[in-house]
Amino acid sequence: MKKTTKIISLILAAIMLSSIMTACNPGVHPAVPNDDTASSEPFTPHRFGIDDARIGEVRIGMTPDHVKKILGDPESEELITQDNNIYGAYIKMEYDGINLTFYDVNGGEDYTLGTISSDSETVKFVGGLHVGSTKDEVLNAFTHEEDPQPLYFDGTEESCGDYIYGDINASLFLEYKPKDAIECAYINRYGEDLDNSYMMEYYYYNPLEWNADKSGYSGDYYCMVFYMEKESDTVTDIRISYDIIL
Repeated sequence: MKKTTKIISLILAAIMLSSIMTACNPGVHPAVPNDDTASSEPFTPHRFGIDDARIGEVRIGMTPDHVKKILGDPESEELITQDNNIYGAYIKMEYDGINLTFYDVNGGEDYTLGTISSDSETVKFVGGLHVGSTKDEVLNAFTHEEDPQPLYFDGTEESCGDYIYGDINASLFLEYKPKDAIECAYINRYGEDLDNSYMMEYYYYNPLEWNADKSGYSGDYYCMVFYMEKESDTVTDIRISYDIIL
């Protein structure tokens, strides 16, 4: 079962990324790459960043037409118009094991890809990570500290996890007052006992701006979350999104 992160209230959105895509024949469904084939360079451990917000050549920020040129026509496509969330209308597209959500964030212009998720073992993300990967495999795909610091959120007196790298999360922005881009990741065990699961969360924050009217920071960031089963320490779901802090 999918869960949302428990740090701050987020608004999902998407931005356009300038990319020239290779066209595929309509109706053809190429297999999603089994490894990191979007680059000729081998995948090496690094901190999560914008270039990792993808499955193969399908990247956050693309329009539905961009995605169809890569994967062909989806198995299902639905425009949701009822006003049942803060995003307004959005488009849901499904391919074999891949769920894509596009949001209308440009005032009636093209919808853009804001969320990529999968619960299929056959779908490979960057570094070859997939549902069924182990905790150690996720840690080894990206940079990780050998001696991680404990994780605390606002209102928690006891540690609810460990940082994978970095030492800041959104609940600490007012204390740290960051100005530069932020790279952080942590194992979030908050609420772990409720459903035998936890999350491994990776973030890349673009430089934030102080919003005097709201006495807080505003900006945007990319996020990759691995939902983990506690007993087996294996991935059950993977989600990538582009989010805005208000």
